[in-house]
Amino acid sequence: MNRREVLKVAGVAAMVVAVGAEAKMPVAQMNRMEMTPKDPTKMDKGELKHSPLVTLKEKDAKGYTLVEISLGQGGIIHPSTPDHWIDFIELYADGKLVGKSTLEPEISRGAASFALKLDNVKVLKAKSGCNIHGIWTTTVTL
Repeated sequence: MNRREVLKVAGVAAMVVAVGAEAKMPVAQMNRMEMTPKDPTKMDKGELKHSPLVTLKEKDAKGYTLVEISLGQGGIIHPSTPDHWIDFIELYADGKLVGKSTLEPEISRGAASFALKLDNVKVLKAKSGCNIHGIWTTTVTL
């Protein structure tokens, strides 16, 4: 076998090993179904864990209000593990996307904040995506 043939065989073998290793890596499940609590006034633990909590802070001197969004209510915090995490948080003002945070498992937790001018805004909507349990929405009327 000449040098060229040896390099070809080695290259093909390396690709087979790489593809085989990649095929064995776990693939995270991504549920993109829209979810809603059965009764928003009386949520169970799973619903509390996934529904965004929207907190409005004081308006600053420039007219911006800090809007904090976190996942987990009533002392129940959403996990951030390789198999179960919040992958995004979005904030809408009167239907317009005004902020989005993309989150990574383990290293980041389901929380984000945005500074907005809320003059004339009537409705804020926060959306969060759990890779397993879908997309959850909280609406706040101002």
